[in-house]
Amino acid sequence: MAAETTRDPALSVHQRDQLLNVVPGFLLGAHLGGLIFFLNPTLSFGGGPFLRGALIFGGALGLLSGAILTAFTRSREGLARRVFPWSLSAVLVIAAIIYWFHASYYSFFVPPGMNARLIKAAGWLTLCGLIAFYTALVHSLQSRPYSNRSAGLLAFLAVLSVVVLVERREAFDPEVEAALPSAVEQEPRPTLIVVGLEGATLDAILPLAGQGQLPFFAQLISTGSHGRLSTLSPTYEDALWTSVASGKFPYKHGVLGRKVFSAGLLSPGSLLRLVPAGFGSAVLQAAGYESRRPDARSKESLVAWEILGRLGMSTGVIGWPVCHPSGGELDFAFSERYFDGNYLAASARPTELVERGILFRVSTDDIDSGVVEQLGMEVPHDLLRVLAGDLWRESLTAFLMDQKSGVRAWFLMLPGLREVSARYFGSYSAVQFEGDQAPLHNQSAQFVTAYYRHLDAYLAQIWNRTSGPRVLAIVSSFGVKAPTGLRRFIDNVSGKPIRGRFDDAPDGVIFLAGEGIQGGVFLEEARLIDVMPTLLYGLRLPIARDLDGRVLISAFEPSFLARNALTFVPSYETLAAKALPNEDP
Repeated sequence: MAAETTRDPALSVHQRDQLLNVVPGFLLGAHLGGLIFFLNPTLSFGGGPFLRGALIFGGALGLLSGAILTAFTRSREGLARRVFPWSLSAVLVIAAIIYWFHASYYSFFVPPGMNARLIKAAGWLTLCGLIAFYTALVHSLQSRPYSNRSAGLLAFLAVLSVVVLVERREAFDPEVEAALPSAVEQEPRPTLIVVGLEGATLDAILPLAGQGQLPFFAQLISTGSHGRLSTLSPTYEDALWTSVASGKFPYKHGVLGRKVFSAGLLSPGSLLRLVPAGFGSAVLQAAGYESRRPDARSKESLVAWEILGRLGMSTGVIGWPVCHPSGGELDFAFSERYFDGNYLAASARPTELVERGILFRVSTDDIDSGVVEQLGMEVPHDLLRVLAGDLWRESLTAFLMDQKSGVRAWFLMLPGLREVSARYFGSYSAVQFEGDQAPLHNQSAQFVTAYYRHLDAYLAQIWNRTSGPRVLAIVSSFGVKAPTGLRRFIDNVSGKPIRGRFDDAPDGVIFLAGEGIQGGVFLEEARLIDVMPTLLYGLRLPIARDLDGRVLISAFEPSFLARNALTFVPSYETLAAKALPNEDP
């Protein structure tokens, strides 16, 4: 009996020590939950939402850290107490690194005021982590037991890190600028054709045009203006293409991540538009958060086709991201979801075109044999599938150009080149720039070359379908580059084609041609957000002052600049929307 009495308290102390293993994970989870509120400024913030986030993420990571650390410390009494200061220091430093990383990684996806507060929170976490690390180091080197004062300091640092996080987030007061009404005179304007080519790069276009394989691009280089288009990181396609179409950074137009999550557990009725990089989506999906792709309802700014439609220009969109569901200002629209098999009325307007568009769908068996032969021998089925998707868009556009000659603004997206570049661009680069003559790489390079040649011929075709005053813009919101280092080595030893990479924000392209465009000009320092204001000016429209981009003046002829003064309006956001016709939802 006496033996049991002396053993129970010792066992109870050891169990309490093991509970310390849960604290580091819980603290890290609380900081990750807080990071979500930094990345989503519109998310309602307060004690309740923050506590729920801390419990959700802290509870999950707390159990994980408890399991890992307990497996390491349960064999020796008192080891958990000695490990705790080090694990606490590590968590604070890791949290600081995560905050520093996201402040840089999402610099254009988070409002500047919120980004500044994120940086300050990272600074405080760094300071807390360094103090905790110094405290643990001194006690370890001197083999000193932790006094109540030292234990209290560690507890204070843990609490302070959370208090600072809450204070910095709560201090954010978003600036709301009232958009003033704008008036624009009605007058005849050139026809505008905008073609988006996902993954296009001058690293492929310039050498191929110089070799005579891309005659239309060669014509654009000599008679129009072109340049590299610096993009934004991370390469989130929907966000980047919306920046092209709106002339605004992602934090302004509201299309941010690849998924939009329901934030009902944190704040009922709210949405998470941006989540921590790398692990946020997986954690949220595992936690049961519903998600969907961003769509037109995610936008907080008008885009080009909406502005032009509201200004009275007849406008059509084919396959551009984030145009589902389409608004009433469009004469016709086929959203990107339509080409994924969503044939509801919201994916294509007007209703009578929903079934008509399906008739132009191309299967891999329907592709003309001459087109297939241009791709080379033994064309993979996946490449044919990608080509069929673009051919569907191309044939539908050609039909609409014939049927709707009154449309004055065309926006077309061709995504196939992205897939081709993702699979084979590394091999193309090896052959084109490094002289690699391996049969596999030669064949893969031929796929890339043939796809550019196909696009070149189609662009010439749609350009020649129009007449009169017109402006052509060919844009890629991001480019592609060959892998290096370990990735290149893995592709080489795998016996597969060398893939292309889209991370690290490789430059896209911009080509301009038509009325008022100067020939033979290379556009210096062109940016993603400069496309929209440049197109507005090319249509002789005022530039909205709330756009983040600038007009690429060097693209225009001196005579055009002399005849058309650069004018401004406060904003286009106040333009009234047209009512949708009565159609089935």
